[in-house]
Amino acid sequence: MITIAICDDDKSQINTLKKMLTEWNSNTIINEYNSAEQFLFNYPEVSCDLLLLDIEMGDMNGMELAKQLRAKGDMLPIIFITGFSKYIGDGYDVEALHYLMKPVDKKKLFQVLDRYACRHRSENRIILPIGNESVLVASDDIVYLEAFGKKTQVTLNDGKEIVCTCGLSEASEKLGQGFVSCHRSYVVNIGAIRKISRTEITMDSGKKIPISRRSYDSVNRAFIEYYKEARK
Repeated sequence: MITIAICDDDKSQINTLKKMLTEWNSNTIINEYNSAEQFLFNYPEVSCDLLLLDIEMGDMNGMELAKQLRAKGDMLPIIFITGFSKYIGDGYDVEALHYLMKPVDKKKLFQVLDRYACRHRSENRIILPIGNESVLVASDDIVYLEAFGKKTQVTLNDGKEIVCTCGLSEASEKLGQGFVSCHRSYVVNIGAIRKISRTEITMDSGKKIPISRRSYDSVNRAFIEYYKEARK
């Protein structure tokens, strides 16, 4: 799941981009900001994988925002979306991912997003030991992990199951944010949870996973925070 921020002082442009992003991938989390200052106030506390950034805005323009990020060593991927071609050279200076002119061509936007998603996917892969091999798996594709003695079964979005020759603790340490331990034998992807009760978690697939009493509060809190963040 990718979180994309749109920073533009034109509400109609934000709505147009949101519609395109939802069409590109309905699971995309979209956060919107109407000024560079508002974005900086919230970032990085509000997570962001990719920034769609207008240039001509209020007191601080988009290029100044990008330069501030780069000056801090932050290499957040940026796609400039603007009506002014004179800034293209500056876009190279801040290592922008791409530069799209308004009105945005949906096909071109999708091409850029597809290239980014491929790179993002590869950057979020983990290496799992399977038998005598080491296998790359995209963490976003993992629904949950289940302990089987000294091994771990990993269930993926497509229903495929792979068995790792390492324990649950070692396997789960490879995962980044977005996963939570709900039981001594299970670690689940928060983004794949449909609902939580006191005794079990129901995943989007319909699979029911037990939740321990001592884990309920932390898991429920993580679940609420995850979707609260998604609605921002």
